[in-house]
Formats: sequence, C-alpha cells, structure tokens
Amino acid sequence: MGRLARAEAWLRRPRGLLLLWAVATAAVAVVRLLMWWGGVPGWDDAAHVYKILLVREGVPPFWDNFWYGGSYGAVTYGIVFYWLAALVPRLLLVTLASGVVPVLFFLYQRAVFATDDVWPAWLLAGTLAAYQAHGQDPFLVALALTMAGLVLLVAGHPLWAALPVAAGVFTNPLALVVAGVFLVADFIARPAVRRLTLAFAAALAPALALRLLLGLAFSEPGAYLNETSQLAVFVGYSLAGLAVAGVNAVHRRRPFLVLFATYAAACLLSYVAPGSPVGNNIGRFFMVFGVTLLFLLRHSRLRRPLPGWEWAMLVAVLFGVVQFGTAAAHFYTRADRPQTKAAFFAPVLAHAGRTWTPDYRVHVVALRRHWEALYLPAAGYPITRGWYRQADAVHNELFYTRCDATRYVAWLRTMGVEYVYLAAVPLDQWSEPEVRWLRTSPAFTRVARAGAWTIYRLQAPEPLLVGLDGGEGHVLAVRHDAVRLRVTRPGRYLLKFTWNPYWRLAGGPGRLRPGPARFLELDLGRAGTYTVRVTVTVGDVLRVLRSRL
Repeated sequence: MGRLARAEAWLRRPRGLLLLWAVATAAVAVVRLLMWWGGVPGWDDAAHVYKILLVREGVPPFWDNFWYGGSYGAVTYGIVFYWLAALVPRLLLVTLASGVVPVLFFLYQRAVFATDDVWPAWLLAGTLAAYQAHGQDPFLVALALTMAGLVLLVAGHPLWAALPVAAGVFTNPLALVVAGVFLVADFIARPAVRRLTLAFAAALAPALALRLLLGLAFSEPGAYLNETSQLAVFVGYSLAGLAVAGVNAVHRRRPFLVLFATYAAACLLSYVAPGSPVGNNIGRFFMVFGVTLLFLLRHSRLRRPLPGWEWAMLVAVLFGVVQFGTAAAHFYTRADRPQTKAAFFAPVLAHAGRTWTPDYRVHVVALRRHWEALYLPAAGYPITRGWYRQADAVHNELFYTRCDATRYVAWLRTMGVEYVYLAAVPLDQWSEPEVRWLRTSPAFTRVARAGAWTIYRLQAPEPLLVGLDGGEGHVLAVRHDAVRLRVTRPGRYLLKFTWNPYWRLAGGPGRLRPGPARFLELDLGRAGTYTVRVTVTVGDVLRVLRSRL
C-alpha cells in the first residue's frame, strides 16, 4: 500500500473524520475572521442582523411595519435560527454548523453511493468556507440539521432522522428543498430503501403539515426571481452531471444518473411553477454540492484523444468557476463595501432625524447590498422596501414591470413617502431607473446633498393616514407591530399599512377591513386617539385557517 493509500485509509477512520471536521470548522472560522477584519459582511447579513435585533428587542415574530409597508415577520422564514442566534453568537453558530456538513456528506455518500472516497468531502469543506460570502446563515444551520437527518435515515433510523430535519424546516425550509433532491433520487434509485424512506416521511409529516399551516395562516403575495439565465446554468450542470456519470469508471452509475435527472426536474418544476417561492434558490443545491459531486465522478472511461487524462475533471473545473465565481466576486469587489457601514448612512439618519414625522414613510433607492434594510428600521424609520425581494410582491411590483416617472410618483404617494434618498454607489439593478426619474421629473425637489447622498422631496406627498370622507388625522407613532393615530372626526380612513387578518383596534368604537391597494381601512366611531395592533393568538390562527381551507 502506497503512502497516499495509507493516508486515505486513515482519513476514512473516525480520527480522520474528526480531523475533517476540525479543519472544515477552522477554515470557516478563518474566512469569517478575515471577513470581519476586512469589513466584508456576507451578502445576506443585513437581513439576518435585523431579524436577530428584533428578537433581542422582544418584538413578536409575526409582523413588521418597518419593511414593505408592513409584512409578516420571521414566523414564516427561519424563526428557530433567529431565536438561537439571539442567545448564541451568530458567527459561532454558523461556523460550527458549516464545519460539520462535510463529515455528514461523507457518511451519507458512503451509504448511498457505496464509495468511501474521502476527497470530495474535503473539497466540500473548502466550498463551505467560500460559501460564507453568501451570508446565508439560517440556510447553513438548517442544512447541517437536515444532513444529520439524512445520515440517520441511511443508517436505518427513520424516526430519529425526522427530528433534526423537522428542526431544519423551521430554521430554513430551503435546506429541505436542497436535501430533497438527494431524498427523491435515493427513493427512485434504490428500491430497498423505499420502506425506510416512507417511514421517515410519515414521521416528518406532522412538522411539514405544521409548516404548511403556518405558511397558510401567515400568507402574503410573494414570488422570487426566476431567471432563465440561472435555469440554463443549473440544467446545464445537471446535463453535464448525467454525461460524467454515464462514462464513470469507478462508481455505480444509476444512483448518480437518477440524482442529476432529479435535480434537472426540480429546476424545471421550480421555473414553470406560477409565483414560485423558490425561484433561483433552487440553485443552492448546485452552489453547495455542484463541484463536489462532479469531483466524486472524476475517474472516467474516456481515454481519447490524450490517454491518461481525466476528462471529467475538465467539467468539474468549468462548473467550479461558475460555482465559486459569485463568492470570489464578493470578496474582491470593493465598490460595495462602503454601503454596508453605519457611517455611510449617517447623513440619511441625520436628515431623517430633523425632518421625518410618523405621518410618512421613507424611501431609499435600493442599494445593491440593501443595508438600508437594517440601518433605517433599526433607527426607527419605516421604509418602503426591505431585504427579501419576494416580499416586493405586496406593494412594489412596479420595479419588475414597465414603469415610468408618472407611475413611480404615484407609487411613492400611495406608499406615504415624503423624502427619497439616493446614494451615488452601486444600486440594485431594478432600482437604477429611479435615478433618471428623480433627476428629471418635476415632481421632485432636490433639498440636500450630504456625503454620497442626494435627498429629494416629493411634491404634494400623501400621508400614511388619509380621510376617505372628509376627516383628517395623523399617525402619532409607528411600532413594529402597532400604529397609534389621532383623527379629528368619526368616519372612514385609509391607513397605509398592509392589511392582515390579525389587526385589532383599541381606543374606541370602530371596525377594520381590507382597503384599497392592500392597505388597512378604518371605520372609526368617534374623534380621538386609537391604536391598531397585530395580535396573534391560537384562536386567531385557527379562525384564519378555517377561512382559507
């Protein structure tokens, strides 16, 4: 036995796997430390820091008035992660989770693909270190939980396997979407495990049912980007995987052929499904496991035109460039970094501190990194948009349609905006037309320049509280789950916060109902001060479910 073979044999043993875990964890820790030292936050960090902040402040996870004109909170996304991260340092949590995934993948690979090739797991360790650039912290924690469940499943413990997977569903459901590719492929490729998989599915069913019921009880319009260019990459990867698996010289081909075919089908299904909540996120399977799976199939039967070459490695390298390209660009692109710093937003916060009143909402032309979604709401200013693009479907669909200055101005008035903040930095690509409209439309007056910011005032803005039959009123305070207001007379009013069935009125006689533009309509019985608040009880949830089932 050669030296390399002896090293591989040792790496497959428990001590070798312990070393894999230690190195993978250390690699993630080093990358996170370098990101902190270099001022390079993960792409999604703003959203997660904000959600953790809300949990620490004791804000209920059901609703948030400070994003999107009002939208559902962490209860429909990754509430378990945010609870954990409010108690345990977020970076520690993600580092430990990321470090264990390569070991879990090796154990799963050994059972399902009948191979103890350890090097793909080591490659996955490097992949997960680079993956920190994406800032998908809840997903990585959920992926560790879900992969642990898959390992327990293939070890013959379907009931125990359901426990970590169920926890993962409430940590980030996309982890189950990714792991579901492995599950479905294994179910198809290996008839012997189908009874075991069905027992696992039965044990997991209550958690899935609860998750679906929560999604139904707190449902709102939403759709993620579903780009043809991304679909082409993911399906192209699947086809390349099918080709590489077909000429593989070492492993059984059927499990891999079924796996890549399953992933291609999942990509196509996500693309054609109307209003898909998954969209481009189906690519997370490729972004995590893409090169690892191709590398596992690196030994092919092809020996022409150059004998001795492993041609399958060329495919792995080509898709590796795509897989790692986003992370590399994130680390090396400097132009975006200033817009992630608190100091960058100081001029905006200073101006808002002088001019903002609760009668209006703030609009920041969306930056490419979207850190306005953290700094302005954290300072107490409700904004028109937020971080999760899918929630733009509530009020902000115009950014993804043909739009002009007239429609844009009407939207700002509908959203109760008075001041618009435009930064001279890279912007979200769907917000770039706003620059032209702000500079050329007579509806805007430039009132200040401060730092990288130009500040515009919208002429004739419409406030957040509008009388519908002659009354007048003012918003006195905006909280994450409540709005306090005063009206001059009884009557009907439009309150420009998103309607949901959990709003409750306090302070006097009146009724609430859905109003125009998905906002909240009030029918108030007297003049004076009222509070509308989102209150969620088990009875409320059951009532809403009965109305929607």
